[in-house]
Amino acid sequence: MEQNYDFSKIGKQMPYTVPDGFFDELEENVMSKCTQRARIIRIAIRTALAIAACIVLLLVVKKALPQGNDTSTDDFENVELAFNNLSTDDQDYLLEVYQEEQFLDNYLNELDNEESI
Repeated sequence: MEQNYDFSKIGKQMPYTVPDGFFDELEENVMSKCTQRARIIRIAIRTALAIAACIVLLLVVKKALPQGNDTSTDDFENVELAFNNLSTDDQDYLLEVYQEEQFLDNYLNELDNEESI
């Protein structure tokens, strides 16, 4: 395999050819490919951030919403505590107003009917 080639006989002719303007357009082609990849990466990052923001929002909203049916009992206890902290004159006034309230009277009657069933 030890053959000595005489390169002076071959000449300076290149065996390969490139299309006209290949090197002129090379930089533009490489840059367009790079910007396409950068654009795809930016879109992927923005999508991931949007999904993360939605998950955080769901967790915050879920935590802010009341859990279970225990809130009605807690609300009633809070109202009762607030009512007990009022003076006797204020308590009497509220009882008088609520006894005359037609909407509240209808609501209390409906509650009594539901309990009796």
